[in-house]
Amino acid sequence: MSRFHLSRRTLLRGAVGGTSVALALPMLDAMLNSNGTALAAGEPLPRRLVTWFFGNGVALVDATNPGAGLRWGPAEQGPGYPLTPQLAGLAGVEEYCSLLTGFDIKAAAMHRRGHHDGVAGFFSGHPFIELPHADNSYSSKSGGPTIDQVAADAIGGQTFLPSVQIAASKRVITSEGPTLQFLSHKSPDVSLPQIFSPLDLYTKLFDSFVPQDDPTKPLRLNALDAVAEDVKRLKLRVGKADQIRLDAHLSSVAQIRKQIEALAPECMQPMQPVNTNEDTDGKEPLDEVNQIMCDLLVEAFRCDITRVASFQYTGSVGYTVFHMLGQTLGHHDLTHDTNYNDSVDAATAHTIEAFGYLLKRLKATPEADGNLLDQSCIILGSDASSGYTHDVFNQPCIIAGRGGGALKHPGIHYESPSQENTSDILLACLQTVVPEATQVGSDIGLSTTPLSAIQA
Repeated sequence: MSRFHLSRRTLLRGAVGGTSVALALPMLDAMLNSNGTALAAGEPLPRRLVTWFFGNGVALVDATNPGAGLRWGPAEQGPGYPLTPQLAGLAGVEEYCSLLTGFDIKAAAMHRRGHHDGVAGFFSGHPFIELPHADNSYSSKSGGPTIDQVAADAIGGQTFLPSVQIAASKRVITSEGPTLQFLSHKSPDVSLPQIFSPLDLYTKLFDSFVPQDDPTKPLRLNALDAVAEDVKRLKLRVGKADQIRLDAHLSSVAQIRKQIEALAPECMQPMQPVNTNEDTDGKEPLDEVNQIMCDLLVEAFRCDITRVASFQYTGSVGYTVFHMLGQTLGHHDLTHDTNYNDSVDAATAHTIEAFGYLLKRLKATPEADGNLLDQSCIILGSDASSGYTHDVFNQPCIIAGRGGGALKHPGIHYESPSQENTSDILLACLQTVVPEATQVGSDIGLSTTPLSAIQA
């Protein structure tokens, strides 16, 4: 008897309130070849790319001596490096993480404006373009596409959404141009707004699943029931393991919906990116939103809705308040006063915990004979090594995931001996999803040499 094969593009279908709905499926054995190492059609397993950003850098080792270094990475290099207190949130996924230090953003060689240089140069490899501005402010736009959009242009046509833009904190500066306001840019004149609301992200990712023109909540909540008959039919044709995966998938989608409904009401309201929304007693639900956004992104990857994402945890020159740590001042102000180094340090550790949550969710999600983190490359970076110095040399950088086997595993701590170009990092990461890519960036930020230190 021939083995039953299922296309990776198969959707569960049904009808609710007279409207057709569809739900994407996770990776099933029926979609794989007999070895479980590729799709049944002979195509390789999907690979994903994420850019993950936090603003304002990290704390200095010595508040009186900015040249003494950062409270960030260990002295030890190579595999098995110890986790510093700042990196403790990586425990459990550290073998998937390469820590890169001592790199220089060559695209920022003119050192025109710290935060602008850092975020534009690090994530695109293009020098930013200055915009007209008042004497007491500064404004710029990205000099070219960010690395996520280079990837989306190459592979975005293979999925329902070419890419998705996510943000956790709403405290994003909007007065200094697109460079700092947005993380993802298709070109100097086209920036992609991020999604701040978990409900909005849910709708975007599952808009073929939840009828957008359905005005009644009960009908929306019946959407899972609508595909139940299709699930029953499919379960008759797939193996026992796939039957379990189908049940788990429906449960997972339902659980995320419950998480969103459990948030404070203001976090459920659809919002346009960058607009102010109401907090609870003036406090952002940062931890709750971050976790739900991560859960939704994992679902999007698992169902192959998209393979490219940008994730802005906190903004450049952002005024996120880490109230859960007992802090009351905005993060940007803290980083510009060395008396608050300990507070900045605590915020860094909390930020890496948030990053670690995404990695752990990816690792915990099986795919074929591995997990989603095996098939992903996540680039963590900031806009400065330290907000106090505005230096763009030796910025925080972590490359996580195995990139479908293209990246070194276990990960290493690699300190560049020659202040290598951060664009070399971007090119190595881009090649995990676009192997034929030969360059990243432009002008003084151009790289044609992928960083071999992190390649498998």
